Amino acid sequence: MTNNDPNRWLRYDAERDISRHSATNPQKCRDMQKKYGWKLLEIEEIENKYIFEVDCVFKGKTEFPNYLEETEEN
Repeated sequence: MTNNDPNRWLRYDAERDISRHSATNPQKCRDMQKKYGWKLLEIEEIENKYIFEVDCVFKGKTEFPNYLEETEEN
């Protein structure tokens, strides 16, 4: 599926309760799902591929951990 939505830079869609994270290939989407425990719904091809080739679509609001905050708290 190609995502040409002009608002696709909005990474969390509250109306549909989905989040997108770009990746260099589809396997990276599956890796994120496994590493962070997110539910992968689909993988969308990015039309203008420079570095990232796909958008990984996950259920809910997903955010990467902020490892800097963890370091500062210790």
